[in-house]
Amino acid sequence: MRTATAKGRATRSTLAWAAAVAAALAAAGCHPRQPVPLGREGEWAAVRDAATRRYVLYDNFDHKATATATLLSLQVREARARRVAEWLGWTEQELQASLAQERKEHAAGEEFLLAFYTADWHATDLAGPRSIWRVAVKVEGADVLASRVSTLDQNSNLVGLFPYVGPFDVVYRVQVPRPPSGDLAGKAFVLEFSSALGKLPLDYGKPPEAPIDRPWEPTPHP
Repeated sequence: MRTATAKGRATRSTLAWAAAVAAALAAAGCHPRQPVPLGREGEWAAVRDAATRRYVLYDNFDHKATATATLLSLQVREARARRVAEWLGWTEQELQASLAQERKEHAAGEEFLLAFYTADWHATDLAGPRSIWRVAVKVEGADVLASRVSTLDQNSNLVGLFPYVGPFDVVYRVQVPRPPSGDLAGKAFVLEFSSALGKLPLDYGKPPEAPIDRPWEPTPHP
């Protein structure tokens, strides 16, 4: 049987070994597995947050739905490509190829990345052929209907880029024809989702009060 002194020596030996391992890892440049820079830092975070809006739909005290969307303007697209290049260690050739693809997609029309949640999962059907939702951009007195809505895989890269995506959200790519007056970026407009459940208007006519860079959480009622 070990004596108390022996146990003490063993504990001290274990702590010393752990400290030595930690020091060796630090010396080797090992860090917690976080992307550098973080998703909430730098140019990417700044342009993403400025292009992001959120609306939470309630029926009295019942939470019905939450929509969070980022307008993928050319500036946002290019900043996203550069951030991914930093994370993945792209070559200059890879980065330029990605930037060219982003410019090509932007030229084809407007696009939003949308994180969408409904309390009734049956209503999370934006990509369905008979969706209950009407999706439109209200701009300059006209409604521009979405031309296509498709689902996106919720992987680590996507959540790292858009940290407001929550575990119960469905992520969509919302494509909208460009209005005759040109790019939506810099214009006052509303991206609206409407159904019998209600309307979720995301207002781009005013800046967000604070960065929208975390999943939505209910606020307790007073």
